[in-house]
Amino acid sequence: MQRFDSIENSVGILSYASSATAHAGFAAVLKARYSDFLVHEVGLDGNVARLESLENNVGLDQSIESNNCDDAQVNDESVKKGGDEPCQIAKKPRLDKNSLTPNQTVVHHHQSSNACTMECVNSIMEEMTSKLMPLVGEVPAKDAIAMIMKWENLREKQDTKDALLTPPPKGTEDESKYYVFPLIEDKQVRKSIHELIKSDLFKSFAVADTIDRCVRMWHILFETQMPNYGKFIKDERYMKQRSKSSWPENRPNYLRFVLYKENIDTATAAKDIAKVLRLLPKNNNKHKGGPGPGSGGLGYAGMKDKRACTTQFCTLYRKTAEEVMILNRGHQKTSRPQGGGNSKQGGIAMIRVGHFSYVDKDIRLGQLKGNRFDIVLRNVCTVESKGHDLSREERLSAITATLRNAAECFKETGFINYFGMQRFGKFLDTHLVGIAILKGDYEKACELIMRVKDGETERTVATREKWANRFHGVDVSDEQALKDAEMKCAKVVIREIGRFMNCETSIVSSLSRNPRDYKRAFGSISKNMRSMFLHAYQSYVWNRAASYRIDDGGSKEVRVGDLVMTEDKGPLEGGNGTSGLKGKRVKEITLEDVNSGNYKITDVVLPMVGTRIILPTDNTCHFYGEILAKDNLTIKDFEKIGDRELAVGGDYRKLICKPSDVDIEIKLYKDPLQPLFKTDLMNVHNASLDCVDVAPDTVGDSDLEANLVGLVIGFTLPPSAYATIALREFMRRPTSAQYQSELQLEGDCEANVIQK
Repeated sequence: MQRFDSIENSVGILSYASSATAHAGFAAVLKARYSDFLVHEVGLDGNVARLESLENNVGLDQSIESNNCDDAQVNDESVKKGGDEPCQIAKKPRLDKNSLTPNQTVVHHHQSSNACTMECVNSIMEEMTSKLMPLVGEVPAKDAIAMIMKWENLREKQDTKDALLTPPPKGTEDESKYYVFPLIEDKQVRKSIHELIKSDLFKSFAVADTIDRCVRMWHILFETQMPNYGKFIKDERYMKQRSKSSWPENRPNYLRFVLYKENIDTATAAKDIAKVLRLLPKNNNKHKGGPGPGSGGLGYAGMKDKRACTTQFCTLYRKTAEEVMILNRGHQKTSRPQGGGNSKQGGIAMIRVGHFSYVDKDIRLGQLKGNRFDIVLRNVCTVESKGHDLSREERLSAITATLRNAAECFKETGFINYFGMQRFGKFLDTHLVGIAILKGDYEKACELIMRVKDGETERTVATREKWANRFHGVDVSDEQALKDAEMKCAKVVIREIGRFMNCETSIVSSLSRNPRDYKRAFGSISKNMRSMFLHAYQSYVWNRAASYRIDDGGSKEVRVGDLVMTEDKGPLEGGNGTSGLKGKRVKEITLEDVNSGNYKITDVVLPMVGTRIILPTDNTCHFYGEILAKDNLTIKDFEKIGDRELAVGGDYRKLICKPSDVDIEIKLYKDPLQPLFKTDLMNVHNASLDCVDVAPDTVGDSDLEANLVGLVIGFTLPPSAYATIALREFMRRPTSAQYQSELQLEGDCEANVIQK
């Protein structure tokens, strides 16, 4: 166990809020299945985000009138202008309610997020083909969609390189950019084709014009290369159409809905949604802190885990429920609903939406009250239950007593509000990059990001080794030779870096153009990612300081010199919430405060080191200085960061966090991987829980083969608190992935841990 504790210790996680005498803890497997971890966001209004239906609960948008291009008018003008008006000028028609299938979904495979979107695209392409065939015939319909699919595949392939697709310019490969349908004499049929291509089903992929009574369908990438792109905007009639909004005046500007996702993180889900709904990129946003009017960006309050089933509130600007419900499309491969946690086969990722409403304001980061967690712990084993001479009833009784005692202690004491292991990245080195940045050593920062790391694929390791050896055989005294070698290597490595290696891609891409300029290379990483490295070091220092404060002053009482929060405004009150100093005030605890009992340990905060924070005046103050000194840093280094976009003012964080609404259920089960509770999607599909004994108190009446003991624990945490850290306190066991990988789903849970 000590070797796993040392992993946590490396990021400052050293102590427990409760004493070892309060309860000995227990072993159990966490996240054996991603659907063992349910997260429901709690909004600022106290409402919990739950997916209860896949139906369109706000109905069709009858108030949005369809205003379609008249094919005859378009073609008459086209004779004068030399072609057709791009069909996007006309307002989109209403989506046929019957074309939506609420029990369908966007199904992804976990192997790559690339497959995430392409699974959805493939199913949409099949539906597009079926809609086209009655109008143009089977062969033309399939050929046209094959053209669209060709460019979609290329776009996805390019996405895997983390680069933007540059379409062939006008005049290059023009005939591959569109498909010309056979001559259609019937004007009404041509009009129907145009209307179909302008529909929600097609508009993310295609636009159309007409030439010599032949409808020509273009891939959306080449919209601006169409012969008459933009020309009709100058026509007074179309200017009136463009200026007149199709959004009802009495309808709020934002569509609010519940986003349910499985086995996919929020950022990737947002990217997939933007691609399917053809949203504008967020970098078009001029409204700080959120997507803003007209930007099209998905608004959400917080990032949710990938390996989990999560629900959260989201908003989109001027999108209708019908448009967004396209995310629920997808062809079912089996008669049994996919996903939802009711299958032992992992690896499926999906997105579903529901519970729509129109609201006046968008959702922005930090605008949440907290998160409700419901978590399965499998194969629970306690010290008391390991006796070989115990009967089944005695073993279950011993486990039950330990679990109930642990739950009471958890509710009463809470947990040290550590930043969890995920804060420090997969390789627990993000805070080390932060140290290099604070020292102004950008070459070291880039090296830490690019270096060879344990546990990666052979291909990735080979790519990193190639980069590490880029100067092999080069005269280190010849700067130009070093630049040439680095540029040459960068141009090779950039093609081999994996899709999700965003920081590495940015660094190598920059160095391929400006070799040996490491400050510029680091600056090419997105602002959020650059900030993450500094925040990781702040988190490391906070964790170390929290461990010291608990060991030095205990976890029960406040003491003179502690800091407490006297004002903490939320986002709606003009404050920063959990991510900044705006709206926050602290005071130092005096002897009078201690004697009065006005403050509790749950009021105590510790600063995240920065340029604008106040340090406590007890012994913890000196410890902050010692931590920084060990890394050859001082507070002044936070003022001298060479990156003007990054500000490290600091923040305050509660020392002790107490969960609310804690409840536990003890389960008996047979199959090590069977579901032990229902996800939202399982409830929607009325899926059953097979072979689960939910009444362990009646052991004598239960199936004697159900010998595995599981626990479902539920609790609610405020924003920025880590559920894994809460479980660490509850179980008194390490939270690292290395420890969890050694546990067994049957037999003695920690047998491998003890042997090693």
